[in-house]
Amino acid sequence: MFGRQKASSSRAVASRRHGRRPIRSSMTGAHLPDPDSRVTRFEITARAALDLLRQEVGDELHGVHIGFATAPIGKGESEHPMYYAIDRNSRTILLYRMPIQRANVLHVDDAEHRQYFIGHCVHRAV
Repeated sequence: MFGRQKASSSRAVASRRHGRRPIRSSMTGAHLPDPDSRVTRFEITARAALDLLRQEVGDELHGVHIGFATAPIGKGESEHPMYYAIDRNSRTILLYRMPIQRANVLHVDDAEHRQYFIGHCVHRAV
């Protein structure tokens, strides 16, 4: 009667989580890919740069296969083997996402300059 009242069960759960909401996964859910992930942003930016190049050079890129990988596994024929690999015999260019995204060469480290650098790497590789 005069003692302390029992806390409701939902409040007890919230206090165990230090005030965080009970939602732990992304808003898209566990079964759908995150539309704003680093991989998705990289591929969208790189594909946009490739589309611009294809519009400019036209048929010169016909038959050239361009792909994406997380990190380099070997050395290819390129000036910057950490960012991309070129196989001239099979007409393949492979861009490496993590080294490009983690590069410390930007004078301003923001989203816009990171997009510019991705486009720069695509242009250098092609």
